[in-house]
Amino acid sequence: MEDDRSKCLPAPYKRRRYYISKDVKTHCTAHDCWVSFFGGVYDLSNLIFEHRENSLIEPIIAAAGTDITHWFDPETKDPKTCVYEPTGLVGVYCPQGRFLHVPSINPDANFDASFDIPWWKD
Repeated sequence: MEDDRSKCLPAPYKRRRYYISKDVKTHCTAHDCWVSFFGGVYDLSNLIFEHRENSLIEPIIAAAGTDITHWFDPETKDPKTCVYEPTGLVGVYCPQGRFLHVPSINPDANFDASFDIPWWKD
């Protein structure tokens, strides 16, 4: 497994004190995925590698190299919510599709709630 990781993930890099959007844009693949939100830059490459078999990682891959602040509530720093018209239930608003660690608006026995901290708070 460790050998797989070294083939799939980018080489270690020196962290800088700050990044500009051009820096983030160059990390735009599933194997080298950076996103920014609320002024921070996050390398999600390991998260994607660890959950590569889970289809809920796809919206994160699609957003690689971009700012995803619009996914989150500025006050709570959690994903934005909305009321779903057909049911009147409050659920997470996912503009690019439901993503990892976000429960479905519908009952879902397959939802994996075994994580302690969702990736956006880790």
